[in-house]
Amino acid sequence: MKKEQQFYLVDFSILPEAIKKTIRVKELLKDGSCASINEAVHKVNMSRSAYYKYKDHVASADDDKGDRVVVLLIIMQDDMAVFGRILRRIAREKQEILSVNRTKISEKLYSSVITLKTKESADDIESLYESLKEMKGIQSLTMKLGGEFK
Repeated sequence: MKKEQQFYLVDFSILPEAIKKTIRVKELLKDGSCASINEAVHKVNMSRSAYYKYKDHVASADDDKGDRVVVLLIIMQDDMAVFGRILRRIAREKQEILSVNRTKISEKLYSSVITLKTKESADDIESLYESLKEMKGIQSLTMKLGGEFK
């Protein structure tokens, strides 16, 4: 029988030092300040074994709770370079592409449906939407996020 997990919000200042350091290591890894766990634990003066003991049991209360699915419907010129730029832009934003469907709809136009999985905020997704919308060769762009069409 699996024990049910219980969660509490606790003020950071009263946490034991090992838990505080574990949180700091996770923050250094998340924001890119440190490239490896070894580098991060060294920076906060913590043992790797202590980090591994606590890492799965601490998280910031304001962490994003889950993934979002974003669907992009794009009408673009019949040019593989345009399609390539779209995919590179999405990759640059570090979005996970779940599926891509590209269909010829006329002599000079293609339709593409791209489904993404992301942890980004709506503002970050809006930024991606705006940069794609301004891209040369895109005739129209529709984005579905959280049940609303953009």
